[in-house]
Order: sequence, then structure tokens, then C-alpha cells
Amino acid sequence: MARRRLGSVQRTLCEVSVSRDYAAAPAEAPCDADETRQRQTVPSLIKWTGSKRSQAATIARFAPQHRRYFEPFLGGGALLFLLGNPKAIAGDIYPPLINLWQIVKEEPSELISNYATQWQLLQDNLPEYYYQVRERFNGEPNPFDLNFLTRTCVNGIIRFNNEGKFNNSFHLSRKGMQPDRFAKIVTQWHEAVQNVSFQCSDYADTLSDARDGDFVYLDPPYAGNRMRYTANLDLERFFRYLEDLNKRNVKWALSFDGHRGEGTISQTIPGDLYKRFLLVPSGNSAVGKVLNGPIEAVHESLYLNY
Repeated sequence: MARRRLGSVQRTLCEVSVSRDYAAAPAEAPCDADETRQRQTVPSLIKWTGSKRSQAATIARFAPQHRRYFEPFLGGGALLFLLGNPKAIAGDIYPPLINLWQIVKEEPSELISNYATQWQLLQDNLPEYYYQVRERFNGEPNPFDLNFLTRTCVNGIIRFNNEGKFNNSFHLSRKGMQPDRFAKIVTQWHEAVQNVSFQCSDYADTLSDARDGDFVYLDPPYAGNRMRYTANLDLERFFRYLEDLNKRNVKWALSFDGHRGEGTISQTIPGDLYKRFLLVPSGNSAVGKVLNGPIEAVHESLYLNY
């Protein structure tokens, strides 16, 4: 299906002009709904590539009323912080990442202590200790080393080479987040995820129990971003699964493609899968600057099936 021309892009999702062909019923949660949630700042626990931290509050304002919240491509979990109560199911296929989230939920003091120890070892042996940890992690991936690397690598970018090895360098102008600040962030997240069930699983397995009354936010690796992730996305299978969610009356929001400057990072989404299409300003992140070169205005697409 050909992509229809979009209207003008404004500074907030609420102000985006959309072709009448994409118009649908008003959102269940209008732009001015839930001001308390909208004002929350998502603490940066894991700076996962493609994070929606800068967009989370805007996207959350359009979340419908729901019984359970599902996030099958968890990454840094930006929306999880805002929508994870009263009950949520969150998944990802990368074991060290899910194990790290599980530790935040169940053993935050252990994570805080481990980071403080590793941070001090780094200060005593800069930057050699960083590369020792990176080599150890690539030989035996584990959540504690993953956490340390995310807090001390260049701009916190989680990046893998073609062999699946973490390959980002030490951030020479920074010496890692201070342990006391890190402890506060872990504590915030620990409190926020007590009602979250974490699963190391494929998105289809994570969503196998999703039913009418549930809400799903999907943020998969997509065009223009695939080489940054540990796995690619089978688009045909993914689109079939969206159709299956529609048949189950599961409401979902999908961040999938976008626009950078004059260019487009896109795949054609079958028009019969969704009811509304909007553009969300994503800001000028350090991650995007490093990976994409000079900063240009970036807007990412949000597809809604309700």
C-alpha cells in the first residue's frame, strides 16, 4: 500500500497534522489527560539504543485505559516506568538485559554495590579496567558487566559488531556515573517495577496471553536502526502478528519508522493494520549524533490500532 502524504509536522504529537485518510475516532486518552503522568521524568537506568525516553511522556498520554500493559521489546523500558502499574509484562530476547531488569526488581542493593566496586576499580586503572570488563563480558555476558559498560562507554550506546560482540569504547571525557547518583536511579526503578513480570522471550511469546482490555507498546528494531541491535526483525512475521493482535481486540501502539531532516527511515506498514498515524518529535539525542553524524530534526512515527 502506498504511503499517503502527511500534513505539516509541529513540535508536539498533539499538533501533528494528519491526512484525512488516516483520521479516526478521538483518542481514549486525549492530549490533556493525566497531567501527573505527563510531567514525570523517566530516570535513565539503561541508555538502550533507540530509547524512547525523550518521547515517553508524550506517547503515554495516548495510552488507552487498560487492564495490563505489555512491552515485548523492552530495551531501556522508558514507557514501562510510566505505564507499568498496576500490572505489566515486559520481555526482550537478550538475556543479559532481562537479567539486569530482574536484578533491579529483586536485588537492587547487589547491583548498586557491584557498580560502586567496579566504578572504583575503573578510577584506579583508567581506561584499562573498562577494556578488561568489555573483554570479560564478550566472553561471558552477564548483567553486572552489561550495566557497568552502559554507564562508562561512549554516550552509553549499546553497540554490537557483526559477531554479536559489544564494541563501544570507553568515554575518555567521563569517568562513569557517580555511584550515589546511580543508586538513586536504581531505587526509583526498583519501586516502579514491583508489579512487572520480566521475560526473556521473543515478542510473540511475551504477548501470547494478551487479550481484550490489554495494551501493548511495540518498539522493535526497524529500518535504519537494524545494525544497532542484536537481532533483526522478520517484517512479514511481525505484520502477521499485528493482525493477530487485532483479531484478539488487543490495543497496541507501534513506534516503527521516521524522518530525519529531509530523509525518511521507513517501511510501508499495511494500512489495514492500524487506524491512526502520527509523528512524534524525538529530540536530538547523543546516541543519534554519534551514530548518524550531524544532528538533524528527527520525528518518529507512531501507529495506533484504536
